[in-house]
Amino acid sequence: MNEPMTNGPTSSSHVELFVRAGQDGKCYGASPFCQQVFMILLLKADDDSLSFRVTTVNPAKSPPEFKKLSNRLPTLVHGNEVRKNSDEIIEYIDETFPKPSLAYDDRNAESVCLEVFSKFAYYLKEVSRSPTQLITELGKINEFLDAVGTRFLCGDHLTHLDCLMLPKLHHIRVTVKAYKDFEIPAEFRALWRYLKNAYETDTFQKSCPSDQEIVYYWSEKPETPQLPTEAAVKYAPTGDPFYSWDTPL
Repeated sequence: MNEPMTNGPTSSSHVELFVRAGQDGKCYGASPFCQQVFMILLLKADDDSLSFRVTTVNPAKSPPEFKKLSNRLPTLVHGNEVRKNSDEIIEYIDETFPKPSLAYDDRNAESVCLEVFSKFAYYLKEVSRSPTQLITELGKINEFLDAVGTRFLCGDHLTHLDCLMLPKLHHIRVTVKAYKDFEIPAEFRALWRYLKNAYETDTFQKSCPSDQEIVYYWSEKPETPQLPTEAAVKYAPTGDPFYSWDTPL
C-alpha cells in the first residue's frame, strides 16, 4: 500500500478508503466507483465529525495487509468496520455520517441516466460501431438538465446521483476522445454546463484521476480495442498528468 492522501486530522477511528492505484502501482488510479466514494467522503468531510484518508492499492500486487481486509476496490475501513461493496460503503457512510445529506428523490433524473454508461461501453468495445446510441442517451441527460435548469441533476447542490454520474460522464468524455476521436456534441450545452459546474468544484477536482489514468483504466479491459498510435503517445505515462476540464461554453 502506498502513501495516503489525507483529509482532516487522523485518529485511531478515522475512515480509510482504499482505491485503485494507477499505472505505476502507486499513484491515484482511475475507477469511476472509487471516485464516487471519494467524492462522497469529501462532501461529508465538510462536517468536522469526519476525517479520512485515501490509500492506493495495486490490484495486481495487493499487499498482505490489504488482502486480510478485502479482495476488491473500493474498500472502506472505519475502526473495526470493513465495507467492500460500493452500495454497502455508501449506505454505511450515510448512516454513520448523516450530514450533509446527499439524498435525492427525483426519479426522473435517475431514469435519464440509466443507459448512458452501457451505451458508452458498447461503443468503446465496438459492440456498436456507431455512436448513435451513446449520443441518444447523452441527449436525454442534456434535455433533462435543460428543462430543470439546475446546476446539478437534482438541484443546485451535489447529491448521490451526481457522485455516481459525474465520474462516469467524465470517463465517457475522456475515453471516447482517446479511442474514437469522438467528443460530446457541443450543442448539448446543458450537459456541458453540468460538467463545467462539476469541474469548478473542489470535490470533483480533488477526486478526479488524470486523463492518462482514465485511458489506462480502460486499456486494461480485455474487450477494449487497441489505442490508436497517436493517442498512445499522447496518453503515455510520461510527463505531468493532465486533465480535460475545459468545456466548449
